[in-house]
Amino acid sequence: MLERHEFKRWIEASHAMFEIFEGRYDAYPLAKKWVQEWFSFGNFVVEEDHLNRTFALIENFDYEVYDVKGEFKEKIDGMFRNFLRDNLCIGRNEDIGFAVSPYLFTWNFRRFKEYFKKRPDFNIEQYFRNLGDFLKNLKNELESFRNRRLIFDQLRRKEIEEIFDQVNNKLKEIGMGYNEPVGTIKLLHIFAPCYFPLIDGDIAETVGLIHSHFVRGRRRRESLTSDSYFKWMSALKVWLQRYSDVVEKLENEHNFSILKLVDEGLYMMSTVKQRARVAELGLKVD
Repeated sequence: MLERHEFKRWIEASHAMFEIFEGRYDAYPLAKKWVQEWFSFGNFVVEEDHLNRTFALIENFDYEVYDVKGEFKEKIDGMFRNFLRDNLCIGRNEDIGFAVSPYLFTWNFRRFKEYFKKRPDFNIEQYFRNLGDFLKNLKNELESFRNRRLIFDQLRRKEIEEIFDQVNNKLKEIGMGYNEPVGTIKLLHIFAPCYFPLIDGDIAETVGLIHSHFVRGRRRRESLTSDSYFKWMSALKVWLQRYSDVVEKLENEHNFSILKLVDEGLYMMSTVKQRARVAELGLKVD
């Protein structure tokens, strides 16, 4: 178990690493900003700089990490760029599905890859329009979680599992009929970033929340569920309470919730292959 000063150093070091290698073209800050405006005003403002940042994100998005190359890459990239040009306009926008689209597309790309691969008729504009309609109807429920804090507020299993299952079922409906735990968690977090923690399959397996099994020689990993997600929230709450005296300082210093900062640290340790980052240093021996 980390001491308080070690926890603080871990958060700071992880955040610095994340910002260097991931943060330059991360859609998260814009999605967070637009969601908060939508909660407050029913719309969100897109500025020219926001569009420039979004297209810089797409320009630098590494499709090949997901084994997406050639014509398949050009197809996906072209469709997403066209979608953004047609639907994110400078000025006031109302469709919250469009606001979260760059964030969800890039941070849940494995699933979008499958949509494009297995559904020849997949229409990304219709997908995010359907999602936006759903989120608009769910606005009051989402807003009830908006200002809660995981460390200090009560965890009510029933309402957490209900909102998880509602979002998951919608993503399942507009997707391919599969459970969508990663997309669900990404969305819950962006609407209540101090209450709903992030987690992906790699992190979940590393901390022992889910497990892998071999079936006929192939590795199969358990899926996150509303029940396992509640267990993650409960465990993270207890762990973070050990460091409650330094949490506020870290949040103010970095302008992110402690849940986002912790996820960055776990992501760098569990999900990213650091060897791949060496090439980005520009250090090469000829």
